[in-house]
Amino acid sequence: MAVEGVHPARLIRDEGAWSPRQGVGPAHVRVWRTELGRVVVVVSGPGAEDELETVLPLLREEYPDDTVDFFFHRPMDWAAPAYYAELTSDDDGGTVTLTHIAGDTLAARLGPALYATEDPDDHSTGWGGA
Repeated sequence: MAVEGVHPARLIRDEGAWSPRQGVGPAHVRVWRTELGRVVVVVSGPGAEDELETVLPLLREEYPDDTVDFFFHRPMDWAAPAYYAELTSDDDGGTVTLTHIAGDTLAARLGPALYATEDPDDHSTGWGGA
């Protein structure tokens, strides 16, 4: 039974921004526990966009007893519009597919902490521009 005003998803990890390699913008990792045995990982930032094939298997290894659902958030900047995407990978983890979704779809699943912990340099209008 859900308690009114309390979202079942709980933010369990909110890393500071990091750069996967020199000359690339920052990346940001957040993780929510949505139920027993299931976590949702949101990787944000232009620095992670080209590194998803590397980062996802590493993050999956950190939660070996959980089903891990991955999402990506690309904040808006001068060169590109913002978007959210659900991430899926093939069985060997080598190819990652992005399926664009509305930010509010993910927010409905994760609660207000999704937008409250967005990247401070996201210059989108409204919740991540999506």
